[in-house]
Amino acid sequence: MKEIVILTTSDIHGYLFPTDYQEAHQDLPKGLLKLETMIRDIKQQHEHVIVMDNGDFLQGSPFTSYLYTQLQSSNVLSDIYNRVGFDFGVIGNHEFNYGLPYLYQTLQSFNFPVLSANIMKDNHPFTGHDVIYIDKNGTRLGIIGLTTQYIPNWEQPETIKDLTFHSAKETAQQRIDEVKAQSDVVIVCYHGGFERDIHTGEPTELLTGENEGYALLNELEDIDVLITGHQHREIAEVINQTAIIQPGSKGDCLGKITLIINETTNQIESSQSELLFVNDTNPTIQTDQTSLQINDDVNQWLDQKITNLTEPMYVEDTFQARVQPHPLINLLNYIQLEVSDADISATALFDSATGFGREVTMRDVINNYPYPNTFNVLEISGSDLLAALERSASYFSIEDQTLKVSSAFSEPKPQHYNYDMYGGMSYTFDITQPVGHRAKDIFIKEQPLNLEATYKIILNNYRSVGGGGYEMYDASKIIQEIQTDGADLIIQFLQKYHVEDIPNILDFKVIY
Repeated sequence: MKEIVILTTSDIHGYLFPTDYQEAHQDLPKGLLKLETMIRDIKQQHEHVIVMDNGDFLQGSPFTSYLYTQLQSSNVLSDIYNRVGFDFGVIGNHEFNYGLPYLYQTLQSFNFPVLSANIMKDNHPFTGHDVIYIDKNGTRLGIIGLTTQYIPNWEQPETIKDLTFHSAKETAQQRIDEVKAQSDVVIVCYHGGFERDIHTGEPTELLTGENEGYALLNELEDIDVLITGHQHREIAEVINQTAIIQPGSKGDCLGKITLIINETTNQIESSQSELLFVNDTNPTIQTDQTSLQINDDVNQWLDQKITNLTEPMYVEDTFQARVQPHPLINLLNYIQLEVSDADISATALFDSATGFGREVTMRDVINNYPYPNTFNVLEISGSDLLAALERSASYFSIEDQTLKVSSAFSEPKPQHYNYDMYGGMSYTFDITQPVGHRAKDIFIKEQPLNLEATYKIILNNYRSVGGGGYEMYDASKIIQEIQTDGADLIIQFLQKYHVEDIPNILDFKVIY
């Protein structure tokens, strides 16, 4: 028998160092540099190892924000990725957030191929790579790289023009016979997750095509290994003789698949899928002085003071901040209205949000608004607005007479960012009523909502094209674009105005 080990990271989102950037100096059980030490140790224990990254490497942390906004270069990130020793990578959806030129620059600086078989440019894979073959220990592994097809629902059309996005399942179906004919082991690496419970087949989300992992696993034959991501879940199982894995996010754990191969037939005799958590090993990191200096520079940048507040606006309880108006959400919606000619504003409370203390730094702003969203004003009907309110109201459920987050927003992946709170209007969510019939007492400028009237609403670019299940919004309704990202909008406002002077525009109730 022969052994081949596959190691995978996914959804690192620029968390290379062991920090969540809430504070300047940390050594937390996370980050690519800690995984690098674990990878090095495993390579010493096993002779035949393949290492891959399953996407979302370019955006998602203050570190990556600094590289893009201050250095206009991802070379520091690329240098570390190159040093880890990846054999290949896969494109994630967040790779597009900073635009194609920045992505192409990064891909060119990698010393390994990045696969994307279902995203095409001029009928060719836009990264230049779709399928690769790796020979290990006398066994040939055929690898198909795929990415969630849902990216056009999140990105501005201009950002991804000239690219076409195809179904991951359909692409795999078209390629799998060819790959099977040329290899002993077929591996599908998919930056996407599972749309159904992997055991029961019950849908776990709206079946939009964003995630096709269950279909890949159950509707296609001859996939020996299925590596997934995107949902930030921790999954390691063998189902129907297919090893499947999804190794969390931000470098919390490393995915490890062990294949035992028959020496005569080169067929898999058995496989094992497991997650190796950084917390269990607590490895030390080793890095060069340049990278350490950049990380110090990031922390100095984050510690720049922007303003002082007379009263803090901490988010002590994120759930309560979604149940009743909070000063931070009022501030975010007010800023969005100030930079637009909209009647209404909507924003979510992100998981990293902690609010502001009396002194507000760059670190505080980025932790509260970590995504590089720009903004659009849409012209929508009153019925569109009602549908959007009902979508937000479905965030809640009642269990044992207690208000909870609906399982649709908490399982299998938390999606608190898909619950919006609306400024410039008043409304009530009655959670005792069925989903779709909860929004009531809706007033805009002291007038009841008119389903036939037209309103202007400002949304981030993700939401404005229907992201998060808000199908009532789409690009055809955009009438104004605001090409400044959320953190910059907040910084510019705080530098110019006193927060204490802004009026209360957030007026909603959740009853149950």
